[in-house]
Amino acid sequence: MKKLITLLLLTIITLPMMAFNDEDYQKFAREVKAEVWKKDLPQFNNRTVPAKYNKESAVVLARYEEVGVDYSNRFSALSLGNVKQCTGTHLIRNLVKINDKAALDKFSTFEFRTYDYSLNNGLWRNDRRTVLGVRVIKPNGTIKEVEEKDYQDDNEGKKGEEKHAKLAVPNLQVGDMIDYFYYNYDKLREENIDPITFFFGSQYPILDYQIHCSIDKDLCTQYRTMNGAPDFKQGADKDAVVLDVREKNIDKTMPDYAYNPLAQTPYTMLFINADVVLEYIPKSMKTKGLQANPDAKVIQEDAWTLWDVTTSKWTFYKMFNKVIDEAKKISDPTERANYVYNFAMLKTLVHDNPYLSYRNFGSVFAFLLDKLKVPYSRLLVTNRMTEPIGQLANIWNVTDGFMLSNGQCYFPLNTQYVTTANTIPSIYQNRDAVATNAKKKFQNGPFRNVTIPGSQAKDNTEKVDVDATVDGILLNIKRQDATTGCDKEGNIMDYTSAEQMAQSWGADYGVTKFAQLFDKGLNVADQRASERAEQDKKSIAENFSDEIKAYHDHAAVKVNDTKVLSCGEKDKPFTYLVDYQMDGLVKKAGRNLVISVGQLVGQQAHIEGAERQRNVDIIYPYPRTYSVTVRLAIPSGYAVSPESLQKLNSNVENSAISFTSKASVEDGKLLITFEKVYKQYRVPASQWSDVLSALDKAYDFNSLQVVLKKL
Repeated sequence: MKKLITLLLLTIITLPMMAFNDEDYQKFAREVKAEVWKKDLPQFNNRTVPAKYNKESAVVLARYEEVGVDYSNRFSALSLGNVKQCTGTHLIRNLVKINDKAALDKFSTFEFRTYDYSLNNGLWRNDRRTVLGVRVIKPNGTIKEVEEKDYQDDNEGKKGEEKHAKLAVPNLQVGDMIDYFYYNYDKLREENIDPITFFFGSQYPILDYQIHCSIDKDLCTQYRTMNGAPDFKQGADKDAVVLDVREKNIDKTMPDYAYNPLAQTPYTMLFINADVVLEYIPKSMKTKGLQANPDAKVIQEDAWTLWDVTTSKWTFYKMFNKVIDEAKKISDPTERANYVYNFAMLKTLVHDNPYLSYRNFGSVFAFLLDKLKVPYSRLLVTNRMTEPIGQLANIWNVTDGFMLSNGQCYFPLNTQYVTTANTIPSIYQNRDAVATNAKKKFQNGPFRNVTIPGSQAKDNTEKVDVDATVDGILLNIKRQDATTGCDKEGNIMDYTSAEQMAQSWGADYGVTKFAQLFDKGLNVADQRASERAEQDKKSIAENFSDEIKAYHDHAAVKVNDTKVLSCGEKDKPFTYLVDYQMDGLVKKAGRNLVISVGQLVGQQAHIEGAERQRNVDIIYPYPRTYSVTVRLAIPSGYAVSPESLQKLNSNVENSAISFTSKASVEDGKLLITFEKVYKQYRVPASQWSDVLSALDKAYDFNSLQVVLKKL
């Protein structure tokens, strides 16, 4: 009897695994395409683009989104109980007129997940599918649907049950229109549909944007409109929450330069939830039906409650306990906290993984600060890539943080925003937050509003020193790059080996080699350190090659040497040196030489076309200073022409940005200084012309040359 029961259970588990394959997907895709293409959407029959958009790279004539979510709560023999199931569909369809090559390149290729039929929590099987449909509409009105044979498998080197495909759209040309859609189908057990965001703006103008949602009334539906997004109109349906909105002639586009869509573009966030077992469901999301623009304080209460329920006592491994004991000997409370935080940063750096998990950070670091007797306030904050805390819509967008009485802040460790304890990661600077000094039952407050400190241009610097010598038609370049503050973010791990990071960042902790930072036996640790060293050798060489290519906009002829001189520990600059040869920067003009010195200061931002007209604020990640000093050795028997020298001097100065370049000849070298200072992290749109004048001057500098005349 036991064998029979086991066989039945295996059959139940195995059948769903075999229930969907490539052939089934193709049938599903054909059915979806037939259904979507016949859908009654008159706006997709529009082929007329107003003349005022002729200079736009592309125009979205119609965009349509449709969301449907059904819910069931039924008995499952496999789990011996009821299983909650959410089935969601999301159609996104666009009709786009292609006006130039940039848009043609963008819409010529697509990559997407076809289906994923993987186990959920090792027990239930989720079913996720995506269908892409594409039609090309020629100027004469001919419509050609891209055939199945043009979709290519894209699973080479990939493992697992998630399948991918890619499409190169055949015969697409400038002047054509492309009508394409994505259809996402998700059948999830004890798991919720992912949040959905609707942006009422794009890189291109949108003539007609319509959204229709129909969501089971037994689910909790929350939405929040942001930055002036139009509100939904609620429809009548006894079984579902029906939401509709339609906007026409959305002229406001998203610039590429210094723009934050989540702070500047109208958008709506939609959350659809059931009380499922595989997710933490906050109190506010357990009420069935519609919650339109709920009070942000209610969502904040949920976030404080989540922090409270994850609070615990913690134990640490031997080395971390030693770090804590050493920290207790430090007299200054801030330095005690910094000592422990920087050790966690060291572990994050060398292992390329946050040492304290994002969700546990609030609990763990509070426990550490209490052990170290460091007074603190708890913070709830959101980063600049999410909504403000005062308009909080989702508890998972909240970051738990800490603020000391002197304004020093600590946030979860992140490999992308690596800084030392004394530098606040750029994504949190100048953000509003909610704070409390309460130690027990802190989730009940009292609360106060605070603003996370920002930084100044002098705090975030990149200083480049270039020494160049002429070698025939090549230029030998030795370039040193030193960054401070937020300018170190994302750099340290790209160019530094784990061994070097361990030795530099670990010096204060008695660490002399990378293997010591593994909580393993010495043999295992040494083996893993050796494996990492081989990985670093390859990846760092590739990263330096990419860095040189990005700096000059083309690859080096030869890379002679690369090295990291300072790893950025203890607030030191992160400094590296590259030694290489470049071609294309030296040309012979009769007896004279022409040197493209403008290419020695790095590539500068170029604003062109419609981007030069701007009516929205300029938002930078943070204020910063970028400076370059170039020393070009003048070959014997040559001199710099006075006309060339004069062109290298320029100056733009205003309250938003400054640009200065100077040139002189000293000790047989052409000396050039180049500096841009971004003084504010947010510049009003009214000062765009000031910003543009400096950017134009800096970009023009890239094309400058000097003539070395033969004596």
